[in-house]
Amino acid sequence: MISSFSIILENDILYCSDDKKYTAFEIILFTEKLLRSINPGNTWRLRKICLKHKKFGRERIIVEHMVTKAGQNLFFCSIGNFSVGSTESFKMLKDFSKQVQVQYTNLDRLKFSAEEPTFKDVIQLITDYLKDKYLDPLEEETIYEKTITNGNNAILYAGISAQGLPLVSQLFDISLLSYLDKTNENIELFSSDLSAKLATISMNTQIRTKTRIKEIHIDDTESTQEINNKKIILFGNINGYSVDFIATGNFYKVKAIFKQFKSKMALDSAFREDFSGDLRPFRHLIHYIDEIVKDFDQIN
Repeated sequence: MISSFSIILENDILYCSDDKKYTAFEIILFTEKLLRSINPGNTWRLRKICLKHKKFGRERIIVEHMVTKAGQNLFFCSIGNFSVGSTESFKMLKDFSKQVQVQYTNLDRLKFSAEEPTFKDVIQLITDYLKDKYLDPLEEETIYEKTITNGNNAILYAGISAQGLPLVSQLFDISLLSYLDKTNENIELFSSDLSAKLATISMNTQIRTKTRIKEIHIDDTESTQEINNKKIILFGNINGYSVDFIATGNFYKVKAIFKQFKSKMALDSAFREDFSGDLRPFRHLIHYIDEIVKDFDQIN
């Protein structure tokens, strides 16, 4: 159930307990760059990444995302076939971070600690202990679905791309521009850049890990409403074309609408041919985005 543990500080993977899973943890690096670009206030915390392999099924990277006193992003991670809604897996990660902090109290110097010859041995002892401690609780865990009723469901962004090139995209939450002026030009540039970054994550995941990325779950530490502090990025694929969605609210409703969105577009003739570089056959797809937003608004 538990495949591997990892510690990542900013752009460096300091520790990985299984070299075969190293490329999977690289997804954290790509995602960290995305969060830095769309959330310069550094209030978003990465929580979970869901992957799907044709042969081995689904895996999840769960994350304890911390920010050190010096403002560095620090990730304690584990990958495995954890159950949806598992709380024991996140208890395990908190335990992981606590155990490491007992040994290395200054997290801002963890990069230098990782260069010490004993570092990997110390962390390996911790991860071996955690595997033994949480093996039974994870296998015997009963999952309870938590229903959240307060707050609003909202689409923040929707887009379609091919080979990393944005075809159509729409930004619905201009607050994501943050420090930029909310001009039409900046909104268009931001949307295109966001689309390209999401495409990069999707392509690198497929190339490096031979899997498809399905979901990225994020907590917003600034939000006061529980339902609105949960954000999700959904990735879809239609005949090689990428479909991306960023939303907040009830994930079950969000994913149901996203599935409906993909089903409608999959019938469009524009997706039957390989992308030739011509954007004109795809301009009408913006209507699908407009329609899905209307449908989405009706579920609030």
